[in-house]
Amino acid sequence: MTDTMRRWLEVTPGLRVTGDGAAWLPDAGALVVADVHVGYDLAARRRGGYLPTTERGADVGARLAAMAHALSVTRVVVAGDLRHSTRDMDDLERAELAALADSFPSDVALDVVLGNHDRGGALVGREAESPLRIADVDVVHVPPRTTPVRWTICGHLHPRITVRDETGASARFPCVLLGARLVVLPAFSGWAGGTAAGRLLESLPPDDWRALPITHGAIADVGIVLRGALR
Repeated sequence: MTDTMRRWLEVTPGLRVTGDGAAWLPDAGALVVADVHVGYDLAARRRGGYLPTTERGADVGARLAAMAHALSVTRVVVAGDLRHSTRDMDDLERAELAALADSFPSDVALDVVLGNHDRGGALVGREAESPLRIADVDVVHVPPRTTPVRWTICGHLHPRITVRDETGASARFPCVLLGARLVVLPAFSGWAGGTAAGRLLESLPPDDWRALPITHGAIADVGIVLRGALR
């Protein structure tokens, strides 16, 4: 890793963000991800579209397990949208969730704060009330519209950021957004798409926001600051 690209960055004592797009609470032994969207490709095909399958439910479970073991945590929390389909979920998508659960290690707990895609329940893991308090940090799905009173981790918005170099070349990356006591995680699913971070500011507290791009398990703070929208 270079000085710019790191495996994780500290947000505040006891709270870090990682190059996998997760929030890591080492003292609490917990890892938080958001917007896993298991079954995204299956739902697209059922509705007449086509997406190639790149990551099965078992692969998602194995990836989460590998992250948990690498960071020595005993708890993984999904900050909403573990699954993709809402009212029209079918047996194929249920089987993907079951495969995720079967591949998840018995020594790591899986908690799910329900998101807007988890209508009717997450179907696997332990459902948690929102906000879920871990130490002195809250986990929710949808970001609050005002600055929270304590550090809060959320998802829902799928932020991305475009990075340009001195030649004008550019690339777009998922990113973590950091505001005043608020961490907005990118989508854990590679299929979940993303929205330019600057377009999300109207849905967030009117703070200044640091955008931290992630790629290949590394996260960077390259000085991108977005000015929050005044309301």
